[in-house]
Amino acid sequence: MPGGRVVATMVVARKAATSMVLFGFWLMAGLALGMILMAFLAIGTYQRGYEAGYVGRKFWRTELEARRKASAKAYDRGALAPSPRVEVSLATETPPRVAAAS
Repeated sequence: MPGGRVVATMVVARKAATSMVLFGFWLMAGLALGMILMAFLAIGTYQRGYEAGYVGRKFWRTELEARRKASAKAYDRGALAPSPRVEVSLATETPPRVAAAS
């Protein structure tokens, strides 16, 4: 019965081909859903980080301005020593030197 073996082999081959197609379909569907999910998660994370950074930047900027004003007032009163000035000479090729504090 060689014909029986051929039919059985064709049935097995057809089942294998069908299962391979189903495997490929579900693999592609899973990848597509995973990519969509990751895109939504990434967008949500970016939005939360941007909002947190925006709020933090506002507070940081306010504190920076307050520190600058306080420093300027203290410097004007003479409570702070001036920072060392950098002496730059355009006539020479030597690197700049830090002036001595007086």
